[in-house]
Amino acid sequence: MARGSALVTLEGVSAMVVEVDGVVADTGPLHAAAWKRTFDELLRERARGRGGRFRPFDLRHDYRLMYGKSPPEAARAFAASRDGGLAAWALSPVGEGDEGNGDETVARLWDRKDRYYLDSLRTVGTAAWAPTAALLAALRAQGVATAAVSCNRGAAATVQAAGMAGLFDAVVDGWAAEGLVTAEERYAAVLAETAARLGVAPRSSAALLSSTPAVRAAHRLGFRLVVAVDRDSAGNGTPSSDRLTGWSGADAVVADPGELTTPGRPG
Repeated sequence: MARGSALVTLEGVSAMVVEVDGVVADTGPLHAAAWKRTFDELLRERARGRGGRFRPFDLRHDYRLMYGKSPPEAARAFAASRDGGLAAWALSPVGEGDEGNGDETVARLWDRKDRYYLDSLRTVGTAAWAPTAALLAALRAQGVATAAVSCNRGAAATVQAAGMAGLFDAVVDGWAAEGLVTAEERYAAVLAETAARLGVAPRSSAALLSSTPAVRAAHRLGFRLVVAVDRDSAGNGTPSSDRLTGWSGADAVVADPGELTTPGRPG
């Protein structure tokens, strides 16, 4: 298959790995809201304790700084964007810090954000992306193994909330990458663990991913086919050959999983 070709065929693929955030469901708003709740609480506490002005987390501007990053990277990116002592406060190494000094470590911020995300899943829920569900059902009917992956923790709860638990042979998330920080290295660990659980080598597997670090990690691991999902290109007239811009490591970029052709289905 030529890179960026309009027809993306899954012929010869023994396993399909899909990213939870952005491919299984549009979880971005829930993650953004969880980060906002986390940081607003802490920023308000700091403003009250130090006599400064409370400037809340901005969902449009601040979350853009964090998008596509691992949770530790995301917390640090936001902290670095704020003035004063906030950067030092949030840049303690993951899992380290003086428990008695009143400061927050990245690990504690991350834990709090995860609790708020899971709260939203229980109260608000999330909907499956129908084209992904249809693709997975077709692949499973043809004996292709399937797995859901995420750099974040809580992927199993997300898949369950989306009503897609029955479409996966395995769900592997950030718990398989504990101790790793960058998004790419976390995805590499998650994808390697996924291949081991499925018993299918990356060279026989396809990956359908929505974040650039995940795409790079899958390419580095030698996946047979790495397809990036770029929802923003849907309906805007972007030629398929031009979608690869900015997706280093992708063999193809699609706006919709429905663009993929399963074995035995005409293109």
